[in-house]
Amino acid sequence: MYFNELVAAYDRERRERDIFHDLMCYRVREILLVASLYDAFILESDGALSDQIYGEFFKLNLTTAPRVSCAYTPEAALEMYHAGNYDMVIIMAGLEFDAPLKLAARMKEHRPSSPILLLAMNNSSLSGLGEECPAALANVDRVFVWNGYSKLFVGMIKYVEDLRNVDNDTRVGMVRVILLIEDSVRYYSRYLPLLYSVVMRQTQQLVEEEKEVETFKILRMRGRPKIVLATSYEEALAVFERYEPYLLTVISDVRYSRGGVEDPEAGFRFLRMTKARKPDLPVLIQSSESENMDTAYALGASFADKNSNTLGRELSSFFQGQLGFGPFIFRGPEGQEYARARNMEEFEDFLRKVPIESLKFHAARNHFSAWLMARGEVRFARIIRNYMLEDFDTPAELRDFIVRALDDLRKGKARGVIPGIGAGWRDHGITRLGGGSVGGKGRGLAFIKSLIDNMAFERAQNGIEIRLPYTAFIGIDEFEQYMEQNGLWNQAWYSPGDTDIRRDFLSRPLNPALVERLRFFLSTTDKPLAVRSSGLFEDMLMIPFSGVYDTFLIPNSHPEPDRRLAQLCDAIRLVFASLFSEGARTYFEAASYKIEEERMAIVVQELVGQRHGRWFYPLISGTAQSYNYYPVAYLKPDDGLCVSALGLGPYVVEGGEAFRFSPRYPKLDVLSTAHRMSGTQRWFYALDMERTEYDLLGGEEATMSRLDISEAEDNPDFRLIASTWSMEDDRLEPGVSARGPRVIDFAPTLKYEAIPLAKVVEAVLEVGAKSMGIPVEIEYALSMGGDDGTLPVFHLLQIKPLIQNSDKVEIDVDDTDRSTCLVMTDRCMGNGRVSGVHDIVFVDPSRFDRGNTEVMAREIGLLNERLRADNRPYMLIGPGRWGTRDRWLGIPVSFGQISGAKTIIEADLADFRVDSSLGSHFFHNVTAMNIGYFSIAYGSTYAFVDWDGLKALPVVDRTEHCIHVRSEDAIEILMDGRKGHGIVKKPGLQLTGNEKTDNIYCT
Repeated sequence: MYFNELVAAYDRERRERDIFHDLMCYRVREILLVASLYDAFILESDGALSDQIYGEFFKLNLTTAPRVSCAYTPEAALEMYHAGNYDMVIIMAGLEFDAPLKLAARMKEHRPSSPILLLAMNNSSLSGLGEECPAALANVDRVFVWNGYSKLFVGMIKYVEDLRNVDNDTRVGMVRVILLIEDSVRYYSRYLPLLYSVVMRQTQQLVEEEKEVETFKILRMRGRPKIVLATSYEEALAVFERYEPYLLTVISDVRYSRGGVEDPEAGFRFLRMTKARKPDLPVLIQSSESENMDTAYALGASFADKNSNTLGRELSSFFQGQLGFGPFIFRGPEGQEYARARNMEEFEDFLRKVPIESLKFHAARNHFSAWLMARGEVRFARIIRNYMLEDFDTPAELRDFIVRALDDLRKGKARGVIPGIGAGWRDHGITRLGGGSVGGKGRGLAFIKSLIDNMAFERAQNGIEIRLPYTAFIGIDEFEQYMEQNGLWNQAWYSPGDTDIRRDFLSRPLNPALVERLRFFLSTTDKPLAVRSSGLFEDMLMIPFSGVYDTFLIPNSHPEPDRRLAQLCDAIRLVFASLFSEGARTYFEAASYKIEEERMAIVVQELVGQRHGRWFYPLISGTAQSYNYYPVAYLKPDDGLCVSALGLGPYVVEGGEAFRFSPRYPKLDVLSTAHRMSGTQRWFYALDMERTEYDLLGGEEATMSRLDISEAEDNPDFRLIASTWSMEDDRLEPGVSARGPRVIDFAPTLKYEAIPLAKVVEAVLEVGAKSMGIPVEIEYALSMGGDDGTLPVFHLLQIKPLIQNSDKVEIDVDDTDRSTCLVMTDRCMGNGRVSGVHDIVFVDPSRFDRGNTEVMAREIGLLNERLRADNRPYMLIGPGRWGTRDRWLGIPVSFGQISGAKTIIEADLADFRVDSSLGSHFFHNVTAMNIGYFSIAYGSTYAFVDWDGLKALPVVDRTEHCIHVRSEDAIEILMDGRKGHGIVKKPGLQLTGNEKTDNIYCT
């Protein structure tokens, strides 16, 4: 349901954003010029004709200048015309017109739709066409006169293009039309190029004001007004009626043909008709008879003298003052100026401030719609034009209406794009601080913004808001420039250690222009910030690079703005440096990727949460997956899984003890009360807002503090996520009104829907999975009180593909002989057979002490290093969670410390039982690399580890807590990804008929 709405909204957004592809479809690229040798020489006497055209195009900032081919005889012209594909033909005529007109007739016979223009050399030669100087002949589309005016060629080219494009562009893009009524060949030959020059310059000025997105700049140029020439009253009336909704202005002569006879008042008649049907349409009367000026003014039109030496400036003044191409000048009834808005941003700002009298003055004259029309905001301008002052009870209501409409317009333009930094960037919610790709994480965030903007979750938002945190992107161009300008490439590749790399990067300056943009960004926010990596490879489908690079949370609370800026710059430089860390290098090697191909973008986000005393943290943070690999009870894999905790998100993604539930069935208790009490969250991460000085070289936790759950008791919203153990009733009571131990089980939120968290998570996962076409994982944070301080806000922080392997092996644990296995489980991830493994490293259960897990991690790292040096893959077995940051829940190894393992096994012990690593960055990377993963739950009917069988294998090495054994025979490791079953065969035993291994792979 949500997905279908999203597809429709996205298609609509895409069409509107890329509409410029459908504008100006007809372009003149090939011109055939037919002229005698003498005429061609005259044309090129001041420089090549093509150079003249290119020069004019360059001065007007136009692209795709056409190529001109010349034919010097009618015979050569016909041969070239038949053989080529010309967009336009120009036939030059001297004193004699018969031959050129006969050539035009023969060309039209061959290709009737081809535009053919007749070009007279000078005014004298026009006499050859007769006294009337007809502007249209039977086989000629239009007659022009050169008179040595090189700008004419651009006018002729644009005239043909506009004539061919005007129907499509008005229909598709609501492009505006300028109607020029002039019957004098001599005059429109001079006037058209001048008019195009003014239009192009005015449009270019609007393009320069468009600071946000290149797409909008292209749309401005292609959506410029089209100029249509008419030479008689009837022709002008036909154009008027055809394009009436799109007319920007009418520029008319006074004396021209009406009813086949020259009418000295034709222009004024047309003016009266225009004002009767469109009273607010600006009209310019241009005439060589100065006595017509008073009549033009009396009829509400502007006036220009054809013979004026300053005609170009007068045209520019008309466009700026009457058509809205200049700044909008807010005036009062007496003409006094209140403010001058040069762009949309200033226009909206002044609109909120100017006196009511100014608002009424402009609204009564439709000045607002005219100015917006000139900026290409045609749809919006037409909406405003449909409302009159009397439609509102008070002028204040009119002001509110226009402001709201402008706000909707701005949000609509921001959908699907990342605008540049500016004063109004927070209205968009996202912005760009540097060019280039925004990286994998950035692409996901931009996609999230598109989902939210298109209101895909509207029905799930009852009682909660869904947002993306205010986000700024620094593209990879800034990273590359930083590396190049500071000469860091070689040092980064070959630096001996992480600390040296980080210190080196901290000592090198960022691009000064980026620093100034960061300074402006900080002036718009006083919230804590998350500075996150966004490498090109991050969040890819098969190799996600989750948690490989650094993220820094900074309080952004120092009283000195320059110090806040310096801290932000340090965080950015250290994220750059994390690309070259030892852990990242190891990951690249294990993933068989080249680190030289990676580039780093940066995501800077406002941190989600609220301040409580000196601490800042969200009420809820966590991850959610649309596919649950380990469903329990009657849950199905497609019911999904959500992992939630109190406090900052690193607690969850680093493998902390968090609460798990199905977003589809949030009220289902899948764990016993005793297990929920023993496995409840006991501490959380918070940001210390009073720690204004810190050393980021200390790592990602340099600014975070680990707090006991009791620290959150004073938070008035704590009651929404906790339950209390009642000693008297021997049960958990939702909320914190009773006295007793607290359990973070989110019961008030999930069972009594104090917050519709589960519904929102389910909706987001559904839309995300259908949009990506595969299961997805999201990271989120929830805080209480949005901008209005009432509704809770669900912030989407990240969305990425969830690795889901295809079926390759079939295993039935019911029919498998347990005595043939070292390990068996019904909770496995991976597919196929891992072959070539002879070595096993396992933690000796008899020597396991949860207080020494950090020592165990170092021991495993040394064993891993030796095995990798000998190119020996191995299987790793141990209790608790591998890769957790909480050493009390498992062994806190880094990926680099187990990078040689081809299968890892988490095995419960009788006195040490912990939920699997599902949802952590470490787990995500392990499964993504096709490293087999087994979870062995204590007391399971199927799952077990034969510890005695392991200890019976030959020992290669022994540390204080770990044992390294080796088998002469290969150890078979089989995984059924469809069922989640896995077995490890005892060395020397062959496969039985119960395991089908079609299409298995060898790692």
